[in-house]
Amino acid sequence: MASKEQLRKIAIYCDSYNPRGDGSLKMTSSSYDKKFESCENCSHFTTDGKCDVDLIDKVLSSLAMEQDLKS
Repeated sequence: MASKEQLRKIAIYCDSYNPRGDGSLKMTSSSYDKKFESCENCSHFTTDGKCDVDLIDKVLSSLAMEQDLKS
C-alpha cells in the first residue's frame, strides 16, 4: 500500500486523476483548509484503498524511474 505522501504525488502525475464531486475530500488535518490532489480524493479510489483503473503501481514505477534518472 502506498503512503499518504505517495498517494498525493501519484494524483499529481496521474492522467486519470478525477476528483470526487461528492464533497467528501479527506483531509489529514483540520487546519488544512485547502483542497489537495490525492488518490484518496479521486473517483477511481475504492473504499478498500485500491485504484479501480489499477494505476497506482504504474505511476509509482514511473516516479521511481524519474528519480533514478535525476540521481
